[in-house]
Amino acid sequence: MTRRTQRLAIAIALTIVDLVAFNYYCGVIWQAFAEDLFAKAVLLGLLCLWVATAAVMWLHVAHDMRQVLRERDNRLALECATAPAEPRSDRNV
Repeated sequence: MTRRTQRLAIAIALTIVDLVAFNYYCGVIWQAFAEDLFAKAVLLGLLCLWVATAAVMWLHVAHDMRQVLRERDNRLALECATAPAEPRSDRNV
């Protein structure tokens, strides 16, 4: 796999794992630290770090996708520019 494809696969896999883990453990952890406000603040900080990390991964994937589309457009433009408009033998003088 290319580097871009690997990055997309990793971002998708980690996002799915993150959502499943958050859905499964969030309520239990939040209730376990219900009395300690400092622990809740640390948990919220870790959650913000977790979300920021996922956002950075998806920004890299979005940049890769834009770059792939830009390269494709450049390749198509180059092919159109080098292709002859009409064959010379069929011209009527």
